[in-house]
Amino acid sequence: MSAFHVMDPLPRTRRGRITLAVTAVLFIASFTLVVRFYDAEGGSQVTGGLGPSETNGIIVAVDAEAVNATKNIATLRLAFGAEGTEYVGQDGRLTENLRITVGTSDGLEEITFPSGTAISEREVEIGTSGEEAAYPLDEHDGFVILSADSYELNRDGSLTSTGSIPLGLQAGGGVNGWTTLFDLPVGFSDFPAFSVTFKRAFSTQIFAVLILVIAGILAILALVTALLVHSGRRPAEAALLGWSAALLFALPLLRTYLPNGPPFGASIDMYAYLWFILAAGAASVLIVFGWNAQRHEEHKRSLQSSESNPSSPPGGPHAS
Repeated sequence: MSAFHVMDPLPRTRRGRITLAVTAVLFIASFTLVVRFYDAEGGSQVTGGLGPSETNGIIVAVDAEAVNATKNIATLRLAFGAEGTEYVGQDGRLTENLRITVGTSDGLEEITFPSGTAISEREVEIGTSGEEAAYPLDEHDGFVILSADSYELNRDGSLTSTGSIPLGLQAGGGVNGWTTLFDLPVGFSDFPAFSVTFKRAFSTQIFAVLILVIAGILAILALVTALLVHSGRRPAEAALLGWSAALLFALPLLRTYLPNGPPFGASIDMYAYLWFILAAGAASVLIVFGWNAQRHEEHKRSLQSSESNPSSPPGGPHAS
């Protein structure tokens, strides 16, 4: 016969079936939400914009390239075109010198195109305002004002403006993991200004919340189990000691799976995650104390049992 005894499976209960059904429904719903919104997001929503116009001017198409929430910087790509033939000839080249000034919270930047050249794309960095500590519900806003003029190049290398040029704005594109909102002026203007807002994608928010919930459940289960062991209501086992210790390494690793997660010290750490790790650490300490107490009690009972049932002396009683 085999030396190992295979335990019969426990009978299925109504509570177990309900738990499995609820878990399956929650998992399917979460998976559907994350995948659906991940495929749909990462683009932009535009309010306003140039629209139909017969005015001669320069068209600026704004595209969001990247967001650095830690440094409060966003990168925009500006693609230039023209409406009419007053500033750009039939060959697609400028008929006069063009200077475009980009103003952001970080200062001014000038982009110049000499006459006879083709206007090309440029990337600019803008400062944004927002608190990454509010992850995953943080928003980051930026503001840009543009102007364009023609200029003459002086002998000393300086530029002298010879007249303003109207600008019209368009926007599109987006950054993966973010929803980009553009608020643009309508039509052409000498000093068009627009705002851009970056929000975490809904799929990112859902996934971050799910990871936080899982981490919280693990920490709570560990703490409740530790309290039961420490109070003597559950036996302390070696596997339980290993599981509680491994949890101290698993929780920080799980934190790194937050999509586009902020550095340590964000609000999710102060309000939730660090407390989960502390709860897991407290659980490990309680389990160790409970294990020592139970082993001490077992040793004490063993001594008492030996004293109440002393063994017979060696050799037995002497014969008369």
